Amino acid sequence: MQIFINEEAVESKIENEKNMEDVYSGIKNWAESKGKFLVAFKIDGNEKKDAELKNISINSVSRADFYIGESLDVVISSLSELDLYVDKIGDTLFGRDSLTPKEASDLEEGKKWILTVLESAESILRLDYKKMSPVGIEKTISGIIENLTSEKKLDTILSIEDYLENLRDLKLFIMDLINRLSLLNLDTETIKEILDTYANNMEVLKKEFMSVNENFQSGKEALANQLLQHSSGRLHIMISGLISVANKIHNTNIEELKFNDQTLLIVNKELSEKLNTIAKAFEDRDILTAGDTIEYELPEILDKFVPFLKALREKLV
Repeated sequence: MQIFINEEAVESKIENEKNMEDVYSGIKNWAESKGKFLVAFKIDGNEKKDAELKNISINSVSRADFYIGESLDVVISSLSELDLYVDKIGDTLFGRDSLTPKEASDLEEGKKWILTVLESAESILRLDYKKMSPVGIEKTISGIIENLTSEKKLDTILSIEDYLENLRDLKLFIMDLINRLSLLNLDTETIKEILDTYANNMEVLKKEFMSVNENFQSGKEALANQLLQHSSGRLHIMISGLISVANKIHNTNIEELKFNDQTLLIVNKELSEKLNTIAKAFEDRDILTAGDTIEYELPEILDKFVPFLKALREKLV
């Protein structure tokens, strides 16, 4: 068996290990002793569950891949999985007035995992959820988490709508945090590319949102929701790229930069409010509000970002 760590072959001797569970534990303990973490693990190119490893003999394996990361990598990986899980919950609850017993049971288990991931991120990143809120939202992250992980039953349309609202607020926070963390280690050239891409292709992004509206208006709600999540994610990358410039420019206070008497913070808040309005309109199946917001209000806000993108791009050397 060949062992690879982060795609590099390593010399190792199998001594007391009896099965792949022993090998996995050994590598995991070694990584943690170095202040790092085991992010992912594959056997002959396939991911395996921890419970399966005990039954896999070492002799049956040709190649074992271990991916070791810093604590920040682990947080980003966990938050990305959480983001996907939040989407899954939203898809399950959307348009429902109750849950089956199995769905309710699965959700209760899922709540525990949500809490574990978020508490881990709070600890590693030294955050304080009691003092943090998603952009454009008045509720604190701790309040949102409490609402999502409570034992309140989802057995009415109203209770599910309330849960979806908190879920949407949490997703905004998760996406923003992932993008901010992912951009921490980006070099200047990559940030320049992000700023250039969005400054020169804002019309493309507008058309993406128009496609969201067209699908929603024609009754293709599931596809419209998927497109909305995709386009919203691209917007959060843009915002994170703008904010990350603050770490690269030492002679400019981004908070003081204004165009048409509006700061980037104000424009960003407007964007978050409109995205929330659109998401809420989707949940309520409010075709009129969704259409008007996407077609008339959102494009104006997106245009406001262009001068900020260009101005900050010019300051990067």
